[in-house]
Amino acid sequence: MPSIPPNPPVTAPPAPVSRPGPSGALVAAGVIQLVIATLVGLFALLFLFVGALMGQMQDSFSGSGLTPEQTRMLARLGGVVFIAFGVVALAVAVAHLLGGIGALKRWGWARILGIVTSVIGVLIWLLVLVSNLVAATQRIPAGYFDNSGLTVEEYRRLVGAGAVVGVVFAAVALAAYIFVLVVLIRRGSEFS
Repeated sequence: MPSIPPNPPVTAPPAPVSRPGPSGALVAAGVIQLVIATLVGLFALLFLFVGALMGQMQDSFSGSGLTPEQTRMLARLGGVVFIAFGVVALAVAVAHLLGGIGALKRWGWARILGIVTSVIGVLIWLLVLVSNLVAATQRIPAGYFDNSGLTVEEYRRLVGAGAVVGVVFAAVALAAYIFVLVVLIRRGSEFS
């Protein structure tokens, strides 16, 4: 009599492997990108609003000694410049928004987008920081204050306060972009 092979043991299907949640550093990098997106988006809306209002601001240039045609051209050019900056800032805000959401969801393309925006941000804010430091150390010729109504000491205090605010703001933005860049580079294994 032929032997019947025994039934193979019944095994349960393997449980799906769940991916652990994102690390705290990755969540922080994503949130920083979302905060930057919000701030840049607000600036973009401000630029677009001012650009749209430039046509109505022709009267504010009336005391400048320009002809009415020059005033209209200046207002039109100013409006175009503000709207162009607003559109660029809006594109930057959208890029940060997509990068931040994608980083939180750990999408691979969002990591690349975040790295690119962070590199550009580091370069821009490094330039702003160095410019602020250089501007704060420049000597002003003595004749510069003749018709300004400011004394040299008043000017130094004004420039000093502006330089401190500019340096602090640029340093914070630079640190945020460096943090995001380092996290996105070092945590590549967390992305799909």
